[in-house]
Amino acid sequence: FSPSALLAFVECQKKYEYQYVYHMPEKKTLSWDAMRLGSFVHVALEKGVKVGFHSAKEFLDLAREMHLEEDWLSVDWGEAEHMIRVFFERNKGKYSEKSRTEQVLRTELNGIPFVGFADRIDVHAQGLEIIDYKTGRQTIAPRDRNWQLGYYALAARKFGKVYKITLDMLKQEKPLEFVVDEHGNARGLHSERMDFNIYEVEHELIQTAEEIFQAYEKGFKACP
Repeated sequence: FSPSALLAFVECQKKYEYQYVYHMPEKKTLSWDAMRLGSFVHVALEKGVKVGFHSAKEFLDLAREMHLEEDWLSVDWGEAEHMIRVFFERNKGKYSEKSRTEQVLRTELNGIPFVGFADRIDVHAQGLEIIDYKTGRQTIAPRDRNWQLGYYALAARKFGKVYKITLDMLKQEKPLEFVVDEHGNARGLHSERMDFNIYEVEHELIQTAEEIFQAYEKGFKACP
C-alpha cells in the first residue's frame, strides 16, 4: 500500500479496484505539459543536490543543458527557471553530502507493508527533515497532505529522529513546513490550523488498509 493508493480507495472503492487490482489506466487530471515540467524540475533538483551544487547558477546551467535534450525541448523554460530559483533560495544551506535523494521509504504498520517515495531527506543537528517538491499551483487537500507527510515521518524513523516534514510548494509563496515533537504532533510553522498528529495518521492508514482487505473479500463498492 501507499498513501496515494489508500486515498484513491477513500475517494472511490471502484476507482481503487480498477487502478490497483486490474491496473487499468487512470484518468489524468494534469496536462501533459504540466507533468513534463514537473518531471524536468524534479530531475534537475535531484541531480544538483546529489552533485552538491552551491549556487543557483550551477542548477540553472545544468537545467539549460537538460533543456537542449529532445525529451525536454517542450518544457516551458520560464516556469522551470522560476521554480529552480525559488528552490535554491529556500534550500541553500539545508542539503549536504549526507542528504538522500529519491529515497524509497518502506515500512510495516501493524504488520501491513507500505511504501512511499521522498524527494529528499536532509540531516540536521535536530534530526531529519523530509522534503517533497510540488510543482503545481493547486492546493492540496488536508487529508492528502497529512497522510503523505505523516507517512514520511513514520517510515523515515528507521533512519533517525524525524524533526521536520516539508512540502516545498515551488509555485506558492511559502513551503508547508511542520515540526514534529516527541508526541507525534506536527506543528505548522505558518499556520496552526494545519496541525496534525502522525500517530493519528498511522491509525487512519491501518484502518483504511484493513477496509481494503475487507473489500477484496466482499467486493468494492461503486461511487455515487
